[in-house]
Amino acid sequence: MKIAFFYEGLRPGGVEHMIANLSHALIARGHELTLILAGAPGPNDYPVAPGVTIHWLRHPANSARGTIPALARLLRAGRYDIVLSAMPQFNNAAVIARLLSGTRARNVLTERTNPQADHARLAGWKQKAWHKAAIFTYRRADAIVAVSHGLADSLARFARLERERIDVIYNPAHRPPVDGATAAHPWTRDGAGPVIVAAGRLVEQKDFATLLRALALSGQRGLRAVIFGDGPLRAELEALAATLGVAGRVALPGFVLDITPSIAAAGFFVLSSAWEGFGNVLVEALGAGASIVTTDCPDGPREIVAGGRFGALVPVGDVAAMAQAIDAMLRAPAPRDRQIARARDFSVETACDRYEAVFRRVLDA
Repeated sequence: MKIAFFYEGLRPGGVEHMIANLSHALIARGHELTLILAGAPGPNDYPVAPGVTIHWLRHPANSARGTIPALARLLRAGRYDIVLSAMPQFNNAAVIARLLSGTRARNVLTERTNPQADHARLAGWKQKAWHKAAIFTYRRADAIVAVSHGLADSLARFARLERERIDVIYNPAHRPPVDGATAAHPWTRDGAGPVIVAAGRLVEQKDFATLLRALALSGQRGLRAVIFGDGPLRAELEALAATLGVAGRVALPGFVLDITPSIAAAGFFVLSSAWEGFGNVLVEALGAGASIVTTDCPDGPREIVAGGRFGALVPVGDVAAMAQAIDAMLRAPAPRDRQIARARDFSVETACDRYEAVFRRVLDA
């Protein structure tokens, strides 16, 4: 099959992680994969499989709407079987560009995060209107995929779709571990006490402020936290850590391409998000054998930890509950082998099987 994937770029993020992981399996199975990306390459981009063709559209604002004419031309020239895309703004553009191209390519749209939560936080009526255009464009898609059942339910309500139209394919977030102990953060190897790891962009969605407050409230003396990621709230989080008196127990090392060695060395992971679409990093933590505390946020974490079997669930923004769950986790860690076995349910091969089945179904329709 000739497959085109349309999105913003390959910088660190859930969608980018998914396509980087999936690219290796698709190429290995003999498919032709082209990435058509609205932005420009960056220094921390996820590596994709050799053999993948990349077209960088280099739009100054990475705009989905602004790249529709160029996307339509590339679709016309490439004569793809499948046009895969992600997130409402890029899904909308992919449907319109495919119609303008006049080709018989099939649109497969994927949803990665709660669309209603994202819509509520957009600034400006143009952005909101474009986001809400999913009500019209998604009906023209050949298939729609959500990365969790909860997200599929949310998307059906947001885009006014029949729930039966939406397939669920978990993100291909698990890959076999490699020996990378030397790459772990120094705190996880210094023997000076327990360390919890967290990761994500330093933005409102990830709610690391709640994690910092829970760290301050924890009854575990000397507990430290390493929070991987970059973003606009760095200074605000550093100031909060200082106010709480935990600045010396919090490390913000920035973006690191592979955080699995640090998670494995620490053995403890916390996700504090206010909302997610899936939660790739939870699968990474499971694959590293780590014990987990996660918020019970919409829409993916509850499914990943199977309702609490593979990690403690706490209410969003509940500092006391998070602190208590962290202390309980430190006292009684989860069996590593059990956590790793759960991660295999989210393998790249399993996801690739499911995507191939969707692609074949829409091509045969």
